[in-house]
Amino acid sequence: MDPVFLLEIMFIVILALIVLFICNFLKIPSIIGYILSGILAGPFVLSLVGSRDIIELFAEIGIIFLLFTIGIQFSLKTFFESKKLVVIGGALQLVLTTGIVTAATLFAGAPLPQALFLGFLVSLSSTAIVMKILQERGELESIQGKTALSILIFQDLMLIPLMFITPILAGTGSFSPASIALLVVTGIVILVIVLITSRYVIPRLLYYSAKVRSQELFLLSVIAICFSVAWIISQTGVSLALGAFIAGLILSESEFSVAALSHIMPFRDLFAGFFFISIGMLLDVGVFFSMPVLIIALAIGVIALKFCTGAMATLFLGLPARTGILTGFALCQIGEFSFILASTGEGLGLISGTVYQVIIDITLITMVATPFFIAGSHRIAARISGGMEQLVGPSCEFDLTRAPAMTGHLIIVGYGFNGMNVARAAKYAGIPYRIIELNPDTVREYCEAGEPIFYGDATQQAVLELAGIRDARHLVVVIADRIATEQIVQGARALSARVHILVRTRFMNEVPVLQNLGADEVIPEEFETSIEIFTRVLRNFNIPAPEVNHLVGEVRTENYEMLRQPLPSPVPPLPKQLPELEVGSFRVGPEDSFTGKNLAEISWRKEKGISVIAIQRGGQALLNPGPDTSLERDDLVYFIGSTDNVRKFLLARE
Repeated sequence: MDPVFLLEIMFIVILALIVLFICNFLKIPSIIGYILSGILAGPFVLSLVGSRDIIELFAEIGIIFLLFTIGIQFSLKTFFESKKLVVIGGALQLVLTTGIVTAATLFAGAPLPQALFLGFLVSLSSTAIVMKILQERGELESIQGKTALSILIFQDLMLIPLMFITPILAGTGSFSPASIALLVVTGIVILVIVLITSRYVIPRLLYYSAKVRSQELFLLSVIAICFSVAWIISQTGVSLALGAFIAGLILSESEFSVAALSHIMPFRDLFAGFFFISIGMLLDVGVFFSMPVLIIALAIGVIALKFCTGAMATLFLGLPARTGILTGFALCQIGEFSFILASTGEGLGLISGTVYQVIIDITLITMVATPFFIAGSHRIAARISGGMEQLVGPSCEFDLTRAPAMTGHLIIVGYGFNGMNVARAAKYAGIPYRIIELNPDTVREYCEAGEPIFYGDATQQAVLELAGIRDARHLVVVIADRIATEQIVQGARALSARVHILVRTRFMNEVPVLQNLGADEVIPEEFETSIEIFTRVLRNFNIPAPEVNHLVGEVRTENYEMLRQPLPSPVPPLPKQLPELEVGSFRVGPEDSFTGKNLAEISWRKEKGISVIAIQRGGQALLNPGPDTSLERDDLVYFIGSTDNVRKFLLARE
């Protein structure tokens, strides 16, 4: 191996480390740190790299791993449920952006093929950057996160036809009906192969890899699936990166998806860093400083245009203005797939080298600006969304603005899994309740089912007032958007000092923030999961249920602080467990010699060291059976004894 190559990699890694430390200190997103590192290490500044081939290889692997992990975390079922957002929202955003850019470029005097090509370039946004930022902010499951991802998926899918259209625009390619038909058939055949493989081959491969209990074998299986599926799909003309995203979607429905994600994450973080570094290396500082005003003005224009088209597409789907603003800011950059398209266009002579470099400069500026826009988008949305939208819309034949007055009721914000369970409990207990939900499709579906659900943005105080927050007894907030949750709590407390506010959040560090804003109770999923885990562990060690319940009560009473403290805990010690005590069970079969005999005749206590404690016979449970109780065929027998005796007995029956 060339030692110069290793030296170059070492310099890049050290430079990135220094830049990331500075960015972390200044609270600047790591993506910007990587891009800045690439700019500094690139051929136009420090020239730390003699050949970019190996960096581009690492970058390609990085984008593959990045989109593969995003695909794993995005449920395929959710993808099909979001088809309206994908097709309508994505198509509208792409058509609007392409049309406006094409018209503006034609007005500037460019020929139609070049103008249309530039429109295609600008219309694409960065799936890698947006998804990474939303993941870091915990907004991937929020309504704006799902909307942005849906539009991004459509854009990425459109890269396929755009790559075929580009040679035609350049005048170097044409397609006959026969070749197009062959392409469609080839795509269908490959898609069928992928679906069959994902259903019958991939689950079995992962199952046997996991069964061997070899971490290395399981990791190699995951990587093999990622690259092989990505390559197969790429044969239809799709990029390897998009193929990797589809591979992740396929794997997301497997029971091994969590394990696969945990194994691949370290590789993703490493190679994704090289991807963003490689993007920074593309910036020609000389071109930028030769026309800085023009490039910055064009970048600002692109950001403004893509914000408007993203917001308009979201509003057209019936989502509120706040979601439109947040989605618009998320989509306001030019994406990494535009580099692929621009490189193809330059190679075909569709755009000149200077135009290509200007596009790269504009793209990098919009990418660097994106984290700051997303970070500030919630504050901007809170200020201007109220004047842009009708705060609450009609729900079936009923409108919240005409809802009858109600007192002492429960208000539920968000109608996902948790919201449904809260509503179900309220209905069972006869508690009057109202539901506020942002998704118009969810509102329509459950309103027709008879639920008192209303469309509205609960971050707006006017919506809370219409829901009767001043006369409500309880407010339950169960949405995935952390910042929106904070705004709802703050707004509700400002309107009512006596309403009891209960909030579900994801992480423990969000609890004090919400409590300071006015929440009475905050339930962090992170710690509730840990409580459920240690509760089951203690019960499996035969700790008495009252003692376990006492410990859980102490933890919740002290707002989970006990779980944050190192041992020893202030909780009184639990009684000594019996680690050698174990409960086993088996079903009586026709071949068992003791069928028809009573427990006294069998004499297991004396001979085997075990005692029968219960027998399940059909729908009847026989607890603490006496010595005269006989065992019958198909009885489910529960017995107790030491760990060794129980296991010896069960092994003897195998």
